[in-house]
Amino acid sequence: MSSVLTRVRNFLKSGKSFALLGEDGTETDNIAHAKTISFGEDKFSLEEPTEFEIGGGHVPLRVIVHCWLHRNSSAADYLADCQEKQTTNVSFLQRNDLINWLSGNSESSQYIKTVSPDQQKTNGEAQATAEEDSTKENGKPEDAVLAEALAHERPLLDHNSSLRGNRLVNLGYLIKDAELKLVQSLKASIRSKKSQGAHGRVAKPGAVSKGGPRKEPIILIPSAASSVFTMSNIKQFLQDSQYCNPRELSAAHSDLITVDKKLDRFTKPIRFIVVNNTRMFTKPEYWDRVVAVFTMGHAWQFNNYQWNTPQELFQHCKGYYFHFTGDSVPQHVQQWNVQQVELDKSKRFKDIEVARFFWNSLEKELVARGFH
Repeated sequence: MSSVLTRVRNFLKSGKSFALLGEDGTETDNIAHAKTISFGEDKFSLEEPTEFEIGGGHVPLRVIVHCWLHRNSSAADYLADCQEKQTTNVSFLQRNDLINWLSGNSESSQYIKTVSPDQQKTNGEAQATAEEDSTKENGKPEDAVLAEALAHERPLLDHNSSLRGNRLVNLGYLIKDAELKLVQSLKASIRSKKSQGAHGRVAKPGAVSKGGPRKEPIILIPSAASSVFTMSNIKQFLQDSQYCNPRELSAAHSDLITVDKKLDRFTKPIRFIVVNNTRMFTKPEYWDRVVAVFTMGHAWQFNNYQWNTPQELFQHCKGYYFHFTGDSVPQHVQQWNVQQVELDKSKRFKDIEVARFFWNSLEKELVARGFH
């Protein structure tokens, strides 16, 4: 009997309509809530493992069907739907290979590692028939020209096998990582072009969607202990307008703190989230909420950011470079689109002025983004 994947392929290839059924047997459009797929009287569990392999594991039928539903979707839309439904994300190359096989455009897939017994039998019978028709009793081909051609035959290689070296290295994680970065950057670029500013400057995405609930804006600071601001002293400055040397404070054990601030142009206090890394940015929408990035002047700080170059980052996010009075500002930082803010080394009564300047600047940024 053919495998489930082969049977589903035959139905899809023939254009037969199907329905996704929930646990109670009712139809649903959300594959995350579906339990089975129905082709009329033929029903298959979406949890059924298939021969399609990703990273050495067999993916369930649910992932296969989800790819098929997005056969005409862009990589960005497919990735966003995977994140929303918390479904396994299949890389672009694997998804393209799978869809071509399911639609019948190709008869094989390099990611399907096993063959069903029926396929083995059919292939074996076809090969035996071909050999029987093309050989005589002495086992030699009937056609001498054909025999000569076969003697010089070389197996064809696809682009994957031809690039394979002596050592087999699994680079699948790089494909997924690159896809995430490229797709997220592409989506952000499209949003930015749609909202191009009147003066030619890239307009920044709003902190929230218009008419939706207000979400807390995010401030990103460096994770280095040598930074002017760390998780140990940032709250004292933002909330109490007082700078404290982080070396004189105990190290913070949290990567996230909240700061509540009442700004003049807003009726209610705004709660800001302050983080020192992007590990918790599990969705692209978190980058839309970043309203300020503190930098210590090192480009490696942005390696894991959605926009990982200073030129691109500070066209999307408001940048701040804090330094002490008398310290020289590096030449490359002067070329970045960042606000340079001076702190006095010893006169702490001036901290209030510096904090007020920062909040006034950030308030204008929130207004420009349409924050309400």
